[in-house]
Amino acid sequence: MKTKILILTFMTSMLLSGCIQSRYMTEKYIKSNIEQHTEGDFSSIKTYSIFKGKTYGGVAYLELTGYKYNSSKGLIIGADRYYLERQKFRGDKTVIAEITYIELTKQQCIDIVTNYKILQDKLKSEKPRASEEIYHDYTVSKDLYISYRKSSVSSSTTFINFWIKGEKYPIATSTIIKKLEKFINY
Repeated sequence: MKTKILILTFMTSMLLSGCIQSRYMTEKYIKSNIEQHTEGDFSSIKTYSIFKGKTYGGVAYLELTGYKYNSSKGLIIGADRYYLERQKFRGDKTVIAEITYIELTKQQCIDIVTNYKILQDKLKSEKPRASEEIYHDYTVSKDLYISYRKSSVSSSTTFINFWIKGEKYPIATSTIIKKLEKFINY
């Protein structure tokens, strides 16, 4: 019985991960909400792919796509998570996908790149007690803040936490910061 459950779990995770590898949720958002379309007129927009992939731990998928439109430059973050719905009947394995979008200005992207190092430096001086965890956060917008965590047993700034509308999305710090810097200079 345990073997069947393991196989079913593995197949479900493979199916879900296979379904979310090639996503264009931020492109859809940009084309539908940022770019203006008027019947009979032409329009154009430039997009810049910053990050598309699973977060650390593989529990969520995240996309960061920059854009230049008219005289503005910004970034769209698309984050999705999958939840198992509470069982309504025996064997119910209903999965719910939730997608969240956040719009950031170029200045807010600069703020992330500028302030992540300050968070890292603040964390270095902390000495948490047993069973204590210390977070240092920087609020980028009302829907996004970034943070690092230190506990008595672990202290790592390898992954920066993007808290998007209350949900945590850990991403490799070196990867995301380098890509944001390239976008800012784009």
